[in-house]
Amino acid sequence: MRIGWQTQRPNPKHASARLRVHGPMALLEARGHECVLYDGARAPDGLDCIVISKSFTSAAHRVLDRADAAGVPVLYDMCDNLVAKARAEGDDEAERRVVSALGRAARITAPTPELLDRLSEQVPGVPGQVVPDLLENTEFLAGLRPSLAERWRLARLRRFLARHQDALHCVWFGNSSGAQAGLVHVRERMPELEAFAKRHPITLTIVSNTWLAYRRMAPEFGIPTHYIGWSLAAFLPALRAHRVAIIPVGRNSFTLGKSINRPATALRAGLGVVADSLPAYRELEDFVPIDDWQGGLWRYASNWPEERDRLAEGLDHIDARYGDAHVADLWESAIRETSGRG
Repeated sequence: MRIGWQTQRPNPKHASARLRVHGPMALLEARGHECVLYDGARAPDGLDCIVISKSFTSAAHRVLDRADAAGVPVLYDMCDNLVAKARAEGDDEAERRVVSALGRAARITAPTPELLDRLSEQVPGVPGQVVPDLLENTEFLAGLRPSLAERWRLARLRRFLARHQDALHCVWFGNSSGAQAGLVHVRERMPELEAFAKRHPITLTIVSNTWLAYRRMAPEFGIPTHYIGWSLAAFLPALRAHRVAIIPVGRNSFTLGKSINRPATALRAGLGVVADSLPAYRELEDFVPIDDWQGGLWRYASNWPEERDRLAEGLDHIDARYGDAHVADLWESAIRETSGRG
């Protein structure tokens, strides 16, 4: 098959582009399919299917119009509940734009059953399929060479951690989505970290692209914190400078459909995880603490060798369930169903 892909943010520095565009394209090409980026500037001649990755720009609508005119089916891939986000922000126009575009799709894919269920309620009548995120390719990330500026930022991080060498070094990484997800939930869980600090020294590093939001919140934090701007080449070494990834997540209509990607990325980087419970995280309960902040942090501070063995079992679990071959099978199935070649 020949498959066109359209996304608003094709740069692989974005996780959605790496894990739900470039990664799947590479896997499908390895199976003999032809995958090309397609922006609707010309007719979709020769394309059997078009995949739009959570894009609702004018380019996405141009692609939809071209596809309709040429009779090429469109698969809309959604890794976030943008309808719920628009509703929470009171943005009626954004909600109408998303619902209208999804309603024109032949099929919708999403990384979790929870997200797919919510989208099915918001856009009834469009068939859907769960296609999990690919696991983050840590070998690829490890092969990137940080720039001079990135090396300087990493050196600053190491100096910060060295000043607190007896502490349990924790890290939070990700983007922020206002009141829906991100640093707002770090702030909500800060009392847990502050309570733990009375028992054992602890630090927190923020790896993100939200410097101003961090600066506004940082004076409230009662433990040593450090900020390092997110970049693709520095991401993995920044993570590996720590022992534990904390993943605080408030439960709302936007976050409930989130995938296992974040704890899986931490496990693949060799970190422990302490997280709030989301539906996608529950399968990791045998391997990492879920909804147990004090007990979980103490486990990593006091018994790291035993925890590393448990984390290795968790890594085997996610590799078995979300390995490249399995996810490629699901992408291939979804695209064949969309194109009518299932």
